[in-house]
Amino acid sequence: MCIGLMLLAVSAEGATRAAPTTASFTPLPALSPLPRETLVDQAIAGILERYHYNQAPLDQALSQLIFAHYLQNLDPNRSYFLQSDIDGFAPYRDTLDDAIRTGNLRPAFAIYNVYQERVQQRIQYALGLLAKEPDFKVKESFVYDRSKAPWAANATQLDDLWRKRVKNDALGLLLAGKTWPQTADILRKRYQNIEYRTRQIAPADVFDLFMNSYTLSLDPHTNYFSPDQSQEFQIQMSLKLQGIGAALTSEGEYTRVDQVIPGGPAARSKQLRPDDRITGVAQGDKGDMVDVVGWRLDDVVQLIRGPKDSVVRLQILPAGAPPGSAEKVIRLVRDTVKLEAQAAHKSVITLSRAGRQYKIGVVTIPAFYSDFEGRMEGETNYTSTTRDVRKLLLELEAEHVNGVVIDLRNNGGGALDEAIRLTGLFIPHGPVVQIRHRDGRIDVLDDDDGSVVYRGPLAVLVNRFTASASEIFAGAIQDYHRGLIVGSNTYGKGTVQTLFDLNRIVPGSQDTGQLKLTVDKFYRVSGASTQRKGITPAITLPSNIDPQEFGEDTQDDALPWDQIAAADYNPLHLGLAAALPKLEKLHTERIAHSPAWTLYLDGLRLLAQERAEKSVPLWLAAREVQRTDRDHERLALANDWRKLKGLPPATTLEAAYKLAAADSGKTAPSSTQESSADNPGSLVPDVLLRETAHIVADMDALGIGNLPPPASG
Repeated sequence: MCIGLMLLAVSAEGATRAAPTTASFTPLPALSPLPRETLVDQAIAGILERYHYNQAPLDQALSQLIFAHYLQNLDPNRSYFLQSDIDGFAPYRDTLDDAIRTGNLRPAFAIYNVYQERVQQRIQYALGLLAKEPDFKVKESFVYDRSKAPWAANATQLDDLWRKRVKNDALGLLLAGKTWPQTADILRKRYQNIEYRTRQIAPADVFDLFMNSYTLSLDPHTNYFSPDQSQEFQIQMSLKLQGIGAALTSEGEYTRVDQVIPGGPAARSKQLRPDDRITGVAQGDKGDMVDVVGWRLDDVVQLIRGPKDSVVRLQILPAGAPPGSAEKVIRLVRDTVKLEAQAAHKSVITLSRAGRQYKIGVVTIPAFYSDFEGRMEGETNYTSTTRDVRKLLLELEAEHVNGVVIDLRNNGGGALDEAIRLTGLFIPHGPVVQIRHRDGRIDVLDDDDGSVVYRGPLAVLVNRFTASASEIFAGAIQDYHRGLIVGSNTYGKGTVQTLFDLNRIVPGSQDTGQLKLTVDKFYRVSGASTQRKGITPAITLPSNIDPQEFGEDTQDDALPWDQIAAADYNPLHLGLAAALPKLEKLHTERIAHSPAWTLYLDGLRLLAQERAEKSVPLWLAAREVQRTDRDHERLALANDWRKLKGLPPATTLEAAYKLAAADSGKTAPSSTQESSADNPGSLVPDVLLRETAHIVADMDALGIGNLPPPASG
């Protein structure tokens, strides 16, 4: 679980703040709640009990969940608290419900005050270890993921854990070419930054953390936004300011990329990915790299911010890589998030098979967007996903394409109305989605346009990051048997949220923040929920996104899947179900003879091997061999891709990255490209999209998937 709210790194004038490089370790004063927070606490509890979808009472069972979430948010890797601390907190486990209801925040602050004391103790110990270079010949290992491990029984166990952590951190720097004095200096500043971050925590921060431990115990999409977080949330939703175009969150001592915004510099570079961790930030092409491990999230965001057209360099620990792994540096030019890059766009894939050419149109939809105000005011050319896609489909029809792929990979949703109207471009009039409210009422939302724009073979390409409104569209296409869903299981977000302005509820308050809470649930026209299960493709394609790490079913306390009665709808009879075995057979035979597909699978296997590792060796010789072997595998894979494209081999992995990034910059942006492991940029062909195009060509060759022409007259 993450500490803090994800923030959009946007441009701002003014100097950045940096953590100090020294720390005195004066004992921190105990923090206490502010009087106003008692009223906000009670207001939040009242709203959640009255309006949250699952109607969970604030009782002892919920108290236990809040307690667990709070400890997880404070110490996610179980590196600070002792088992004796957890035992000491035991009386709170069953009583936080009463405390919240009465506005008593003292238990939350009591737990936090122990936490900040433990952080100081650990940092003092870690700094003491830097006085002497570790013995890197001792054969031992470091288990870096302790999220499920028991709490340390005593200080001696924590000392050993931190000794290995410091040794692992040092190994990563030494293997990057640092000397021991340089390594010790970097780590000294890093650990002091952690202590600095603890010193900067204010009572409001503790309150935010505790309230979100409460909200997240109900479901993963219910959150309390402090006044500052509310402002950042609005920035995140408007996407109108300048920056790198990435939503960031704090996770443990790392700043993690939560989302790469379509149309932003990060998305256009294709070098930054969700779950990457930012370990360093440098200004310009020559500025010193500032280590930001242990920094407060807002300090990191301030460092990343800057004026348009200025350069920022980020040092990245790739997603899934253990601490101490090889890091890479990416260069980004701050810019305005390009709204046009978030708009739907098209391309055409030409396939030559058995002496015949097939033209397959591709419509990529990064998000479901709509200018609601423009539409309500009657503007002729208001921004709309459906309007844009309608125009693209007509253009593709004019190019006489044999079929169409709707690419919804990485589309996290957006305007529900647009998903419904978009469905109407492909099916006759009928229901598209059902919404169940907290009180059990069910609304059935129909496509009321009645005008089908495209009638030919259709596939919808999805992945694990296809969510919410995208799942509604894909689910409707599947339930109506209008087209084939291809790719990997979608995210499974089947809930609806709304915002409450707490300023209107807390008496005499003007700056209390907002509450985002889940109020409704989506259901397909078949009656099945999209919650947790998402949409299962008819033809599954392998993905580099780990389903064990991403997806609604991986979230703590996500609402359950369930089912309601089907809506009154008429599935189409286009021959898809009967032809599916034939389509799967053609797909299997084709990929068995595809060099690009083989290389793609090689990349996935390499990525899976790295994800499977739960510990790393702490002796230098073994780590050097591990890193050398891994770099050789990555370089060999990169050069195999280069050979496939008729390009000369790269001599080093760094050169391969630079060549791929340069190649990427010369091509049209593709926000949905799902490239192979450790090979960024356009060097790696989008094998999933191309294979989906082949499947649509198969549909056309078999004469299936076509709606009959409209009735005349």
